[in-house]
Amino acid sequence: MALFDRSAATYDAWCTTEIGSYVDNLEKNIIFQLSLPRKGEKALDLGCGTGIYSIWMARMGLNVTGVDISSNMLEIAKEKTIASSLNIDYVQFDIQKLPFDDETFDLIVANIVLEFVKDPEAVVNEAIRVLKKGGRFVCGFIGKESSWGEKYRIQGEEKTESVFANASFFSPDTAKKLYSLGTDKVQLGLFMTEADFLNAEQADALETEKRVVGSEKEAGYFAVRWVKGE
Repeated sequence: MALFDRSAATYDAWCTTEIGSYVDNLEKNIIFQLSLPRKGEKALDLGCGTGIYSIWMARMGLNVTGVDISSNMLEIAKEKTIASSLNIDYVQFDIQKLPFDDETFDLIVANIVLEFVKDPEAVVNEAIRVLKKGGRFVCGFIGKESSWGEKYRIQGEEKTESVFANASFFSPDTAKKLYSLGTDKVQLGLFMTEADFLNAEQADALETEKRVVGSEKEAGYFAVRWVKGE
């Protein structure tokens, strides 16, 4: 929590860069394809941080609740939400034990969150608990064995103040095992490395090419979907 509180003020800076904006849009496209959000649905942004995905879903007409343990992150999320003239409920709470009733939400999204919790299996089980029957839980991850995973691992080792200092990374195989019933679907992306990037148009062409021939280990980002059984 302390690391994220200290990083709150600069947390969104990456998304304002050209490459950061590209990566952010790529991740959102993958989350969208798996989550299939529908207007009027009740959605939970798990580990919402500064509200990036809460605001994204609210703009699509979903009724959104964001939950995070960092008070500083939530303050920024609230400020951004007010500035966007949106209505989002934010709750400060440990996502390993959620303050919601069983079968509350139609859709739950958690993007690059489980890397930072002590018990990711507990978070997944809590998400499934508060998910309605037939509801979707979509979770995005940094690819552990990719160049992006290596970058953030080294950053965490070299900078104790980095949010990645205590992060644990996942491969698609280890992510799939976080819940006993297994995933409904896995989608890979971000085969382009940071060194490859010149501009968004070039990156799109390269990403399309590499997606055909790239291995699972090369995917810098992937997302998994669990669907709660009836």
